[in-house]
Amino acid sequence: MGKDSFLTEASLLYKDTCPELARFLMQTQQMDDDAASTEALCPFCFQWREPDNHRVRLRPKRRPSARLQRLLGREAKGHKLSLEQKDALCRFRRSSSCLMATCHTCNKTSRRAGPNRDFLTTLVKNPNTPRNAGKHKSPQSASKGTMSTPSSASSQKTPFSTPRVASSDSTSSSKSTGVKKSAFSRLKKLLMLEDSPKTKKGGLKDFLSAL
Repeated sequence: MGKDSFLTEASLLYKDTCPELARFLMQTQQMDDDAASTEALCPFCFQWREPDNHRVRLRPKRRPSARLQRLLGREAKGHKLSLEQKDALCRFRRSSSCLMATCHTCNKTSRRAGPNRDFLTTLVKNPNTPRNAGKHKSPQSASKGTMSTPSSASSQKTPFSTPRVASSDSTSSSKSTGVKKSAFSRLKKLLMLEDSPKTKKGGLKDFLSAL
């Protein structure tokens, strides 16, 4: 076991029971030139960071002012810029977000810079990044496309559906003629029934007159 790992394990062992001894051990471990700094420690008092002993906040990147927006527009159009204007644009592109952590033990704030705008632009320009990932069809859209194909096929088969309309017209016309014939036959029967009693009565009168 090396010296650095021994001091780290000893500091972790005493961080709850004796925080002062844990800070001293980590201070001696961080005093070495080869020791790597860690985000779990306060760089000023070497206190182990826990959720209740420090406060963290994020400072966003600086927004472009009206002057910087004009300079960006001129650069996009291909106009020449002076050295001062180029330096202003360079500082704007190198500006990054900052993560600030305030330790409650020493009341000092440590800052850690995040990625700047140049790094983000290189990520956008990198061809390995999936820029067109959102353009791929989802399974739902593909299923919608497959479900919409039968409607187009049915629309193409519209000429074959015309004989059905003609057959329905012929059946309706035959039904109407049958109804007319049945009504005519009923009227004819009624007239025959009205005429039959007259013939019977006439025959009785003739019989009585004959008597």
